[in-house]
Amino acid sequence: MKPKIFLLLLLSVGGMLAIWVWQRDSQMAASPVREVVKKVELPPVPAAMATQNAALADPVQQFAEQLLTPPYSQAVTAANLAQTEAPSVAAVTVALDDGIVWSLQLEQYRFSYPQPIKATIRVQGEQPALVRYQLRSTATVPTQLLSSGELAAAPDGLFRLELPGQTDFPPELELSVESEPGHGALARLSYSQPVAWLEHTGVLEADDSDLVLLLQLQVHKAGLYRVQAVLGLQQRPAKPLAILQGEFMLQSGSQPIRLRAHHSVLPAERFDAELSRLQLELAPPVPGATTGYGRPLAVPVALGDFDPAALNRTPYQPDVQALQSAALLQQISR
Repeated sequence: MKPKIFLLLLLSVGGMLAIWVWQRDSQMAASPVREVVKKVELPPVPAAMATQNAALADPVQQFAEQLLTPPYSQAVTAANLAQTEAPSVAAVTVALDDGIVWSLQLEQYRFSYPQPIKATIRVQGEQPALVRYQLRSTATVPTQLLSSGELAAAPDGLFRLELPGQTDFPPELELSVESEPGHGALARLSYSQPVAWLEHTGVLEADDSDLVLLLQLQVHKAGLYRVQAVLGLQQRPAKPLAILQGEFMLQSGSQPIRLRAHHSVLPAERFDAELSRLQLELAPPVPGATTGYGRPLAVPVALGDFDPAALNRTPYQPDVQALQSAALLQQISR
């Protein structure tokens, strides 16, 4: 390979790897962390060097393997399992004198209309009869009060808050709770007005090597959408099979899109499928503008049954650039 071509390929792969690691870390930052331990036989190396090498090789090797699979449907593994689960939000904990601890736990960080804002308050070391709450907009200085009230403790000693969603909620909010000045906690959250949502799904179809899923979307704001969803077995507990994704330029109104799942991520036998974790993201129209978000699914959607025997079993063939990039990454990770 000529030096100039090799350098261009290396820069291209480096850029793609940086984007992939950023996307992976962004997902994991809002999701439960899963740690996978692989037992391997290696010569002893200094601890600092081992940690540095593992941090580099692990994402590089994962990205190399991903380049050899269909980009539109990734099999669920231990490395991306967190993307199939609802994001978790760490509780805001405030420790006071005399062993008093306030804990404010939001159900999630990002809410979307018409979702209610839900939170749980736990107080240790004291037993307030009532807890006062305030929901404020942080878009103005000083902040603007949107809602306030009082909560009584439930039989289990917890205080639970549920505020109905509003169409006029601004995107950036803060929720504060207290029993008296200096005794309480505060958490920030986001509330979006959805730019698109799912109207209904179509019948699962076979197209060569792919299962094809039709989604009919109602698009409120036109633009470039990044769509991601989880295809799984309809059973309890749920069993995710693949993360499906694609980008679509959509106009306003009712618009159809199609997500695909390669046969390699599907079971061998007929199965009942379901859709979950649908994410609709509208790319900012100009640099510096905010990302738009679609309405999440309230519950998984049943898709009906599908027989993978109807698919062509031809293995996926990566293009030349993907093969060269994967080979280069595998060399780097050694």
